[in-house]
Amino acid sequence: MDRTQVNRPLLTGISGIDLIYPIGKGQRQLIIGDKRTGKTQIALDTIVNQGKLEEKMICIYIAVGKTKKEIKQIYNEFLKRNCLSYTTMVVATNDDKPPVISLIPYVGLSIAEEYLKEGKDVLVVIDDLKKHADAYREISLISNKAPGREAYPADIFYLHSRLLEKGCQHKNGGSITILPIVETKGGDITDYISTNIISITDGQIVLSEKQFSKGNKPAIDYGISVSRLGGAVQTEKIKKLGASIRRQLLSYLETKEVYELANTDEMSQVLRDKMNKGRDIERNLNQPKFSPKTTEEMIDVFEKFS
Repeated sequence: MDRTQVNRPLLTGISGIDLIYPIGKGQRQLIIGDKRTGKTQIALDTIVNQGKLEEKMICIYIAVGKTKKEIKQIYNEFLKRNCLSYTTMVVATNDDKPPVISLIPYVGLSIAEEYLKEGKDVLVVIDDLKKHADAYREISLISNKAPGREAYPADIFYLHSRLLEKGCQHKNGGSITILPIVETKGGDITDYISTNIISITDGQIVLSEKQFSKGNKPAIDYGISVSRLGGAVQTEKIKKLGASIRRQLLSYLETKEVYELANTDEMSQVLRDKMNKGRDIERNLNQPKFSPKTTEEMIDVFEKFS
Protein backbone atom coordinates (compact mmCIF):
# COMPACT_ATOMS: atom_id res chain seq x y z
CA MET A 1 0.00 0.00 0.00
CA ASP A 2 2.99 2.30 0.55
CA ARG A 3 4.12 1.93 -3.05
CA THR A 4 3.20 4.05 -6.04
CA GLN A 5 3.77 3.87 -9.78
CA VAL A 6 7.31 3.98 -11.17
CA ASN A 7 7.35 6.91 -13.63
CA ARG A 8 10.62 8.84 -13.13
CA PRO A 9 13.67 7.98 -15.26
CA LEU A 10 16.97 6.85 -13.81
CA LEU A 11 19.56 8.13 -16.27
CA THR A 12 22.51 5.79 -16.79
CA GLY A 13 24.23 7.97 -19.42
CA ILE A 14 24.37 4.91 -21.74
CA SER A 15 22.50 5.54 -25.03
CA GLY A 16 21.52 1.89 -25.57
CA ILE A 17 19.80 1.82 -22.18
CA ASP A 18 18.33 5.33 -21.76
CA LEU A 19 16.89 5.35 -25.29
CA ILE A 20 15.94 1.73 -25.94
CA TYR A 21 15.61 -0.12 -22.60
CA PRO A 22 15.11 2.64 -20.01
CA ILE A 23 15.29 2.17 -16.24
CA GLY A 24 12.96 4.01 -13.84
CA LYS A 25 13.55 5.08 -10.24
CA GLY A 26 12.10 2.23 -8.18
CA GLN A 27 12.61 -0.41 -10.91
CA ARG A 28 14.55 -3.67 -10.58
CA GLN A 29 16.49 -4.20 -13.79
CA LEU A 30 18.64 -7.31 -14.10
CA ILE A 31 22.07 -7.14 -15.81
CA ILE A 32 22.93 -10.62 -17.07
CA GLY A 33 25.67 -12.12 -19.21
CA ASP A 34 28.80 -14.24 -19.34
CA LYS A 35 32.06 -13.56 -17.52
CA ARG A 36 33.98 -10.52 -18.84
CA THR A 37 31.22 -9.01 -21.01
CA GLY A 38 31.00 -5.69 -19.12
CA LYS A 39 28.18 -6.31 -16.59
CA THR A 40 29.89 -4.52 -13.69
CA GLN A 41 30.97 -1.71 -16.04
CA ILE A 42 27.33 -0.82 -16.86
CA ALA A 43 26.61 -0.54 -13.12
CA LEU A 44 29.75 1.57 -12.52
CA ASP A 45 28.89 3.88 -15.46
CA THR A 46 25.42 4.38 -13.95
CA ILE A 47 26.89 5.29 -10.54
CA VAL A 48 29.42 7.70 -12.13
CA ASN A 49 26.63 9.37 -14.14
CA GLN A 50 24.65 10.13 -10.95
CA GLY A 51 27.44 12.51 -9.89
CA LYS A 52 26.93 14.55 -13.08
CA LEU A 53 23.21 15.08 -12.52
CA GLU A 54 21.66 17.93 -10.53
CA GLU A 55 19.79 15.52 -8.25
CA LYS A 56 22.43 13.10 -7.02
CA MET A 57 21.09 9.70 -6.00
CA ILE A 58 22.62 7.89 -3.04
CA CYS A 59 24.39 4.84 -4.47
CA ILE A 60 25.17 1.58 -2.68
CA TYR A 61 27.51 -0.90 -4.34
CA ILE A 62 27.23 -4.39 -2.81
CA ALA A 63 30.14 -6.72 -3.70
CA VAL A 64 29.23 -10.37 -3.14
CA GLY A 65 32.20 -12.74 -3.07
CA LYS A 66 34.49 -10.66 -5.32
CA THR A 67 38.28 -10.75 -4.99
CA LYS A 68 40.11 -8.06 -3.02
CA LYS A 69 41.88 -7.01 -6.22
CA GLU A 70 38.56 -6.41 -8.04
CA ILE A 71 37.16 -4.44 -5.08
CA LYS A 72 40.32 -2.32 -4.91
CA GLN A 73 40.02 -1.50 -8.65
CA ILE A 74 36.37 -0.46 -8.24
CA TYR A 75 37.21 1.63 -5.15
CA ASN A 76 40.01 3.41 -7.07
CA GLU A 77 37.67 4.14 -10.00
CA PHE A 78 35.13 5.69 -7.59
CA LEU A 79 37.88 7.67 -5.88
CA LYS A 80 39.24 8.99 -9.20
CA ARG A 81 35.77 10.13 -10.31
CA ASN A 82 34.66 11.67 -6.98
CA CYS A 83 31.86 9.12 -6.51
CA LEU A 84 32.60 8.32 -2.87
CA SER A 85 30.80 11.46 -1.64
CA TYR A 86 27.47 9.80 -2.56
CA THR A 87 28.45 6.10 -2.81
CA THR A 88 28.67 3.47 -0.07
CA MET A 89 30.51 0.19 -0.72
CA VAL A 90 29.24 -2.85 1.21
CA VAL A 91 31.72 -5.65 0.68
CA ALA A 92 32.08 -9.41 1.29
CA THR A 93 35.20 -10.83 -0.41
CA ASN A 94 35.68 -14.38 -1.66
CA ASP A 95 37.82 -15.00 1.47
CA ASP A 96 34.82 -14.42 3.75
CA LYS A 97 32.79 -17.31 5.15
CA PRO A 98 29.56 -18.34 3.30
CA PRO A 99 27.23 -16.92 6.04
CA VAL A 100 28.86 -13.47 5.60
CA ILE A 101 28.56 -13.68 1.79
CA SER A 102 24.90 -14.78 2.01
CA LEU A 103 23.94 -11.93 4.39
CA ILE A 104 25.83 -9.01 2.78
CA PRO A 105 23.07 -8.05 0.23
CA TYR A 106 20.56 -7.75 3.12
CA VAL A 107 22.95 -5.41 4.95
CA GLY A 108 23.17 -3.17 1.86
CA LEU A 109 19.38 -3.14 1.36
CA SER A 110 18.83 -2.31 5.06
CA ILE A 111 20.99 0.80 4.60
CA ALA A 112 18.96 1.65 1.47
CA GLU A 113 15.68 1.28 3.40
CA GLU A 114 16.86 3.81 6.01
CA TYR A 115 17.45 6.38 3.24
CA LEU A 116 14.09 5.47 1.67
CA LYS A 117 12.30 6.34 4.94
CA GLU A 118 13.88 9.81 4.69
CA GLY A 119 12.35 10.22 1.22
CA LYS A 120 15.62 9.86 -0.71
CA ASP A 121 16.30 8.11 -4.01
CA VAL A 122 18.73 5.21 -3.69
CA LEU A 123 20.47 3.13 -6.37
CA VAL A 124 21.61 -0.33 -5.23
CA VAL A 125 23.93 -2.54 -7.31
CA ILE A 126 24.25 -6.20 -6.23
CA ASP A 127 27.31 -7.81 -7.84
CA ASP A 128 26.50 -10.67 -8.18
CA LEU A 129 23.55 -12.86 -7.19
CA LYS A 130 24.94 -16.10 -8.69
CA LYS A 131 27.77 -16.09 -6.12
CA HIS A 132 25.18 -15.25 -3.45
CA ALA A 133 23.07 -18.27 -4.45
CA ASP A 134 26.16 -20.53 -4.46
CA ALA A 135 27.11 -19.42 -0.91
CA TYR A 136 23.54 -20.10 0.28
CA ARG A 137 23.59 -23.52 -1.42
CA GLU A 138 26.80 -24.38 0.46
CA ILE A 139 25.19 -23.45 3.81
CA SER A 140 22.01 -25.41 2.95
CA LEU A 141 23.85 -28.59 1.95
CA ILE A 142 25.97 -28.52 5.13
CA SER A 143 22.83 -28.00 7.26
CA ASN A 144 21.17 -31.05 5.59
CA LYS A 145 18.41 -29.17 3.75
CA ALA A 146 16.93 -31.29 0.98
CA PRO A 147 18.63 -30.32 -2.33
CA GLY A 148 16.38 -29.51 -5.31
CA ARG A 149 17.14 -28.53 -8.90
CA GLU A 150 20.92 -28.07 -9.54
CA ALA A 151 21.40 -28.92 -5.81
CA TYR A 152 19.94 -25.55 -4.73
CA PRO A 153 17.51 -25.69 -1.76
CA ALA A 154 13.78 -25.25 -2.36
CA ASP A 155 13.69 -21.76 -0.78
CA ILE A 156 16.26 -20.18 -3.14
CA PHE A 157 13.48 -18.28 -4.96
CA TYR A 158 12.22 -16.84 -1.66
CA LEU A 159 15.81 -15.87 -0.75
CA HIS A 160 16.09 -13.60 -3.80
CA SER A 161 12.48 -12.43 -4.01
CA ARG A 162 12.42 -11.00 -0.45
CA LEU A 163 15.68 -9.20 -1.28
CA LEU A 164 14.60 -7.71 -4.64
CA GLU A 165 11.05 -6.88 -3.52
CA LYS A 166 12.55 -4.05 -1.44
CA GLY A 167 13.02 -2.10 -4.69
CA CYS A 168 10.09 0.31 -5.16
CA GLN A 169 8.84 3.88 -5.63
CA HIS A 170 7.56 4.87 -2.19
CA LYS A 171 4.63 7.23 -1.68
CA ASN A 172 6.86 9.49 0.49
CA GLY A 173 8.77 10.41 -2.71
CA GLY A 174 11.80 8.19 -2.08
CA SER A 175 12.74 5.14 -4.11
CA ILE A 176 15.07 2.14 -4.17
CA THR A 177 16.27 1.12 -7.64
CA ILE A 178 18.03 -2.24 -7.74
CA LEU A 179 20.43 -3.42 -10.46
CA PRO A 180 21.20 -7.06 -9.64
CA ILE A 181 23.97 -8.70 -11.69
CA VAL A 182 23.96 -12.40 -12.62
CA GLU A 183 26.79 -14.25 -14.35
CA THR A 184 25.88 -16.96 -16.86
CA LYS A 185 27.88 -19.68 -18.62
CA GLY A 186 27.86 -20.03 -22.39
CA GLY A 187 25.20 -17.31 -22.75
CA ASP A 188 22.58 -19.57 -21.13
CA ILE A 189 19.98 -17.31 -19.50
CA THR A 190 17.60 -20.25 -19.00
CA ASP A 191 19.43 -21.85 -16.06
CA TYR A 192 17.69 -22.13 -12.67
CA ILE A 193 18.99 -19.00 -10.89
CA SER A 194 18.74 -16.77 -14.01
CA THR A 195 15.10 -17.70 -14.73
CA ASN A 196 14.19 -17.20 -11.06
CA ILE A 197 15.64 -13.69 -10.98
CA ILE A 198 14.25 -12.76 -14.43
CA SER A 199 10.75 -13.59 -13.08
CA ILE A 200 11.27 -11.31 -10.04
CA THR A 201 12.75 -8.28 -11.85
CA ASP A 202 11.10 -5.73 -14.19
CA GLY A 203 13.24 -6.50 -17.22
CA GLN A 204 16.78 -7.51 -18.12
CA ILE A 205 19.77 -6.12 -19.99
CA VAL A 206 21.44 -9.13 -21.61
CA LEU A 207 25.12 -8.82 -22.52
CA SER A 208 26.49 -10.98 -25.31
CA GLU A 209 30.02 -12.36 -25.64
CA LYS A 210 29.57 -12.31 -29.44
CA GLN A 211 28.89 -8.54 -29.40
CA PHE A 212 31.79 -7.97 -27.00
CA SER A 213 34.26 -9.86 -29.23
CA LYS A 214 33.07 -7.78 -32.24
CA GLY A 215 34.05 -4.62 -30.31
CA ASN A 216 30.47 -3.44 -29.69
CA LYS A 217 30.62 -1.97 -26.19
CA PRO A 218 28.43 -1.96 -24.16
CA ALA A 219 27.84 -5.46 -25.55
CA ILE A 220 24.04 -5.35 -25.19
CA ASP A 221 22.06 -8.02 -27.03
CA TYR A 222 19.22 -5.75 -28.19
CA GLY A 223 17.19 -8.68 -29.52
CA ILE A 224 16.55 -10.37 -26.15
CA SER A 225 16.95 -7.48 -23.68
CA VAL A 226 13.70 -6.00 -22.35
CA SER A 227 12.39 -3.31 -20.02
CA ARG A 228 8.87 -4.02 -18.75
CA LEU A 229 8.28 -0.35 -17.93
CA GLY A 230 9.73 1.11 -21.14
CA GLY A 231 8.16 4.41 -22.20
CA ALA A 232 6.39 4.88 -18.84
CA VAL A 233 9.63 6.29 -17.38
CA GLN A 234 10.72 8.37 -20.40
CA THR A 235 9.95 11.95 -21.42
CA GLU A 236 7.69 12.26 -24.48
CA LYS A 237 10.55 13.27 -26.81
CA ILE A 238 12.90 10.47 -25.71
CA LYS A 239 10.04 7.95 -25.80
CA LYS A 240 9.22 8.80 -29.42
CA LEU A 241 12.88 8.82 -30.51
CA GLY A 242 13.71 5.61 -28.59
CA ALA A 243 10.77 3.71 -30.12
CA SER A 244 11.88 4.70 -33.64
CA ILE A 245 15.54 3.79 -33.03
CA ARG A 246 14.62 0.46 -31.43
CA ARG A 247 12.32 -0.49 -34.31
CA GLN A 248 14.97 0.31 -36.94
CA LEU A 249 17.78 -1.37 -34.99
CA LEU A 250 15.89 -4.63 -34.43
CA SER A 251 14.81 -4.70 -38.07
CA TYR A 252 18.46 -4.17 -39.14
CA LEU A 253 19.78 -6.89 -36.81
CA GLU A 254 17.20 -9.35 -38.17
CA THR A 255 18.09 -8.51 -41.80
CA LYS A 256 21.82 -8.58 -41.03
CA GLU A 257 21.62 -12.22 -39.89
CA VAL A 258 20.11 -13.23 -43.22
CA TYR A 259 22.31 -11.09 -45.50
CA GLU A 260 25.57 -11.14 -43.51
CA LEU A 261 27.49 -13.04 -46.19
CA ALA A 262 25.59 -11.61 -49.19
CA ASN A 263 27.29 -9.42 -51.78
CA THR A 264 26.30 -5.77 -51.26
CA ASP A 265 26.16 -5.14 -55.02
CA GLU A 266 23.38 -7.70 -55.42
CA MET A 267 21.13 -5.95 -52.90
CA SER A 268 18.39 -3.54 -53.89
CA GLN A 269 18.97 0.15 -53.15
CA VAL A 270 16.26 0.13 -50.45
CA LEU A 271 17.90 -2.81 -48.66
CA ARG A 272 21.35 -1.23 -49.00
CA ASP A 273 20.09 2.03 -47.45
CA LYS A 274 18.45 0.10 -44.62
CA MET A 275 21.69 -1.80 -43.89
CA ASN A 276 23.79 1.40 -43.98
CA LYS A 277 21.38 3.22 -41.66
CA GLY A 278 21.26 0.27 -39.25
CA ARG A 279 25.07 0.09 -39.22
CA ASP A 280 25.25 3.81 -38.36
CA ILE A 281 22.78 3.38 -35.49
CA GLU A 282 24.75 0.40 -34.13
CA ARG A 283 28.02 2.34 -34.39
CA ASN A 284 26.54 5.35 -32.55
CA LEU A 285 25.30 3.11 -29.73
CA ASN A 286 28.93 2.14 -28.99
CA GLN A 287 30.27 4.10 -26.03
CA PRO A 288 33.63 4.00 -24.20
CA LYS A 289 33.51 3.26 -20.48
CA PHE A 290 33.11 6.14 -18.03
CA SER A 291 31.89 8.52 -20.74
CA PRO A 292 28.18 9.00 -19.97
CA LYS A 293 26.06 11.13 -22.30
CA THR A 294 23.38 13.63 -21.37
CA THR A 295 19.85 13.28 -22.76
CA GLU A 296 20.48 16.30 -25.03
CA GLU A 297 23.62 14.67 -26.50
CA MET A 298 21.67 11.48 -27.24
CA ILE A 299 18.92 13.45 -29.00
CA ASP A 300 21.55 15.33 -31.10
CA VAL A 301 23.20 12.08 -32.20
CA PHE A 302 20.07 10.00 -32.94
CA GLU A 303 17.49 12.55 -34.12
CA LYS A 304 18.71 12.28 -37.72
CA PHE A 305 17.75 8.58 -37.77
CA SER A 306 14.13 9.02 -36.66
